[in-house]
Amino acid sequence: MTRLLFGLFALIFCQPTLAQEPAPSTDCTKLMMAVAQISAALDQAQLDEASTLATQARKDLSCQEKPVSNLVLTSIFHLSGAVHMFLGEEKAAWEAFGFSASIAPMATLNPVLGAQAQETHEILRQSVLAAPQGQIQFSGEAKVWLDGKEVAVGPTMDMPAGQHFLQWQGPGQPMQNRVIRVESGEARAIPVGAGAESFQGDSFGGVNLEAKHWAMIGGGAAVVTGGILLALGLKTKGELATTNDPEAVAQKANTLLVAGGATAGLGIGALIAGPVFLEGGSPGFQVGFVW
Repeated sequence: MTRLLFGLFALIFCQPTLAQEPAPSTDCTKLMMAVAQISAALDQAQLDEASTLATQARKDLSCQEKPVSNLVLTSIFHLSGAVHMFLGEEKAAWEAFGFSASIAPMATLNPVLGAQAQETHEILRQSVLAAPQGQIQFSGEAKVWLDGKEVAVGPTMDMPAGQHFLQWQGPGQPMQNRVIRVESGEARAIPVGAGAESFQGDSFGGVNLEAKHWAMIGGGAAVVTGGILLALGLKTKGELATTNDPEAVAQKANTLLVAGGATAGLGIGALIAGPVFLEGGSPGFQVGFVW
């Protein structure tokens, strides 16, 4: 947590020319400072204050006037998920971690945020990594940032399934901020620039968990558990050369490997089949998965 705070404060205070500019006439949250404030509230166990700050930061994604870095964006949802987990708000924690996993699937959760939060986030992260990606293409005249990273207009790009934070700014136009969904297996075109202001996107308040989400969560949990069992099996197998009872150790290793493979296989099956056959809480057909 301390390292995260130092990094964010460096981003804030190592830009003196920006710090000397007059403050804009808006109540929109400065997100880098919000991350520091949420972290400080968590460190002091002020959970209600941390929850209020996190909720406001998520809402104020809609009014940002400059590109939001991926580090800040990821930190907001990591911290939001941890706050909800500490408060026992499991559903809201899943939603926040689901968002963070889709915008930064390679980023793991800081252990200081708690073992339960770390385990929950890892399940969501594995779910996103295992889900087939979608494709997205932007058209129009504008600069575009997706999940805090500038992207090109025109080429098709692969994206993890789930929600993503989109910003664009046309020549002489104010910044536009949207939350979009990318479904696995879909190819989606999104207009940007002048005339695209009417594009609404998703709500900044999160998503409601449906049957397909729980299938993905269960699949992710099974993949993580299977991976642990496989690792234990391989470790046990490595003890054959030093044990006095190689037959018992070999049997234990084989049991762990078989159980790990089966569990991981079931998890992968849930990750693939769940979003295809579950839609809106009932059996149906849907192309792809999205948080």
